[in-house]
Amino acid sequence: MKTLIVCATKIESERLISEFGMIQVRENLFSAHKLQIDLLITGIGVPATIFTMFADVQLLKYDFIINAGIAGAFETNTELGTVVNVVSDRFADIGLKTRNGFLPVFESEFNSRFHNLLNKGFVYNTSDYHSFFRDVPKCKGVTVNIPEIQMCQSADVETMEGAAFMLVCKQFQKVFVQIRAISNVVGKTNRKDWDIKTPINNYTDLIIKFVTKYNNNET
Repeated sequence: MKTLIVCATKIESERLISEFGMIQVRENLFSAHKLQIDLLITGIGVPATIFTMFADVQLLKYDFIINAGIAGAFETNTELGTVVNVVSDRFADIGLKTRNGFLPVFESEFNSRFHNLLNKGFVYNTSDYHSFFRDVPKCKGVTVNIPEIQMCQSADVETMEGAAFMLVCKQFQKVFVQIRAISNVVGKTNRKDWDIKTPINNYTDLIIKFVTKYNNNET
């Protein structure tokens, strides 16, 4: 099973690169050939994610794509480090000002060509991803540049790339999963109080267990 792991930054991926003995094959791409695993570092944000996934890899050759990274939670009682499976995501702060208020860009009539990939503005993971990840707590995500509570009332977590990742995977009809771990509570945790190390270690441990258990050869 040829697998691609997608991370936004080097810090979110460096332990995976080390654990799997990956070598750098291009500026943003690392590979562990014996395990049939590649890792792509996209950069942060929607434009970087979409561009890098289209330009720097051949997505069609992968059987399974994993997005791994940190996320902010909207619930104040969420424990930092918690790993979640984001099964739906949406673009919340890219849009148009209309007479009826703010309209997310992918929900406008001008982007009707994308409506087959979304359902009422949400990108859903309808792929038949590996059963190993189905017990990870499921949640709704929202992709934003600057989190604002009023934009995200129906979301559990916020990311900066999740919806972009999922949209590209849907377009290519790939099997995928978005795994995130909580680094902060949106609007409640000062940046200096964010826990970066624990969530990275937690989702890395999960992915290592997946690869170890299935030897990356079974579906």
